[in-house]
Amino acid sequence: MQVTEAINRMRASMHDISNEYDDAACIFALNTAVHDLTALLAAAHYPDLIEEKDLAEGDMVPDGFFRTCGLYPIRITGGTVHLLTDAEKAHIRYYKMPADMARTSSLPFRLSILNSLAIKIAIKILLNENEFDISQDSSIQSEIAQALQAGVG
Repeated sequence: MQVTEAINRMRASMHDISNEYDDAACIFALNTAVHDLTALLAAAHYPDLIEEKDLAEGDMVPDGFFRTCGLYPIRITGGTVHLLTDAEKAHIRYYKMPADMARTSSLPFRLSILNSLAIKIAIKILLNENEFDISQDSSIQSEIAQALQAGVG
């Protein structure tokens, strides 16, 4: 799904006929929502976020590095990798945070349900900025939990 399509869906869901939320605000909310959802997915061990790489002493962590998948003999300080063994390299698996999206980007998730959840979270973020009473907050949180359980199970 393209970001422009997601913005249109967000505006339709919020009944934003006066364009109160410009593209920049919608994209910021979408990026925030994607990062929040990615953190939840990583905690649930979602496999589509996993990348692999060989790292040597003194290497910088890869772009988008969120956290390792499991325990490795490495220590990360200030974005620099320090090996805790005498090996030259360590092959690690890690969760990767998606890059920030722009207007011409696509939403990062392979599954459309996750992209839909990101849109719902972004809507919640925008509406909470104006302090509207949002009764669907708990249902969105339940839907996120159910989607994660279905994906992990």
